[in-house]
Amino acid sequence: MSSARKALGLKQEDLATKLGVSQGYVSLLERNQRVVPRHLAAKLASVLGMAPTALPMRDAKTLKGDQAAKQLGALGYEPFGYLARGRRLNPAEVLVAVLRADDVDARVVEALPWLLVRYSDMNWEWVVRSVKQDDSQNRFGFVLALGKGLAESLSDFKAAASLGEWEQRLEKSRLQEDDTFSRHTLTKVEVKWLRAHRSPEAKRWNLLSTLSVESLPHVS
Repeated sequence: MSSARKALGLKQEDLATKLGVSQGYVSLLERNQRVVPRHLAAKLASVLGMAPTALPMRDAKTLKGDQAAKQLGALGYEPFGYLARGRRLNPAEVLVAVLRADDVDARVVEALPWLLVRYSDMNWEWVVRSVKQDDSQNRFGFVLALGKGLAESLSDFKAAASLGEWEQRLEKSRLQEDDTFSRHTLTKVEVKWLRAHRSPEAKRWNLLSTLSVESLPHVS
């Protein structure tokens, strides 16, 4: 925070004025003697030109329906851009909050590989720890596999290498029981059909989905 402020040529007093707080409070934040409150985090990131990955993370609550779409739009996902409004969350927090939802809209699932590629520098250690606590590692592994393929198709080899590494690291934690992004809405007939027709990425991660790299929206 301090380095970002100084890079812009701002004094603590200048930043305090822009944030509507005291200089003393800014000093406490920069010395890590206060946690940046959520209501101030987005404004701070905007003033200092910080990336969304620099936003503080909280224990992610579940994001459902339009909530997830709005956050993805705010983070730059063009198909949901018309929904973008309000404060942004850290991409890692958005990812975990979506992965822990019982039923996730298909369009949101399609956006997750883009999120991983776009913010390939997110806090992966925190994400992995969170998804393991929720037993959502199969969902996450599936999205990692799709993200890696998407990155390769976009010639973003740095992101592809990072996502591939995390997929490998997650491999030993893969659960044997099938998972799905529609845990409460699939019928037995649908489950049987998906198990027979799932994509290679989904089969590898014991997920019931036909989504593949080839069927993803290619959004830059």
